Amino acid sequence: MTTLQMTTPAAGFHDPVQQSQRAFRILLDTMARPGRVMDQDFDCGHPGGIAPVLAAGLLTLADLDTPVWLGEGLDTPAMRDWLRFHTGAPLATGPGQAALVLLDAARMPALDVFSLGSDEAPERGATLLVQVPSLHAAAAAMTWRGPGIKESVAMPLCGLDEALWRQRAQLSAVFPRGLDIYLGCGRQVIGLPRSTVITFGEA
Repeated sequence: MTTLQMTTPAAGFHDPVQQSQRAFRILLDTMARPGRVMDQDFDCGHPGGIAPVLAAGLLTLADLDTPVWLGEGLDTPAMRDWLRFHTGAPLATGPGQAALVLLDAARMPALDVFSLGSDEAPERGATLLVQVPSLHAAAAAMTWRGPGIKESVAMPLCGLDEALWRQRAQLSAVFPRGLDIYLGCGRQVIGLPRSTVITFGEA
C-alpha cells in the first residue's frame, strides 16, 4: 500500500489585510523615491531561498489575472505551490507573457525577453522583482535621474552585471513603455520605475 504525503505550502501573510496594505505602501513609496532603500518592518512566510521583501511583493501584486514567471533557480515545486495557494496567480508560459516576474540577480536573462507594453497600453510592461546580494556594497557605478529624485543619485550595481544595467538604460528611449523593477535583499527594497534615466560616467 502506498502512502501519499501531502506537503502544506509555506505560510504567507500572518495578518493578510494589514500586512498587504503595508507591503503595498512600501512598493508605492519605493517607486515614488527611486534609489532610496526602504525597510519592510514585518516578516511573512515564504519558501526558502526568497527574500521576505520580495515574498511580500509577490503576495501583494499577484492575483488571478496576473501571469507570473519564475526565473532560473526560483522555479521550484515549493515556490509554485506557495504562489498558487496564496494568490491563485497563473504561471506564464514564458517571460514575454508575464506581467510579474521573480528573478535572481545571478541568473538574469536579457531584459528584451520581457514585455515592455505597447504604445497603446504601456502599462502592460512587466514588473520585475529581482533578488540581489546587497543594496549597499561596492562603489557607485551609475547615476539615476528622473521623477522622485532630487537632481541625481549615485548607485552601485547591486550584484547585477553592468551590461544588464546598460540594457535598462537604453529602455529610456521607448518610454512610456518599459519595465518597473524592484531590487530586494532581505527586508530591504529599492524601486526603479521605467521613468528613471540611467547614465554611466556622465557628470
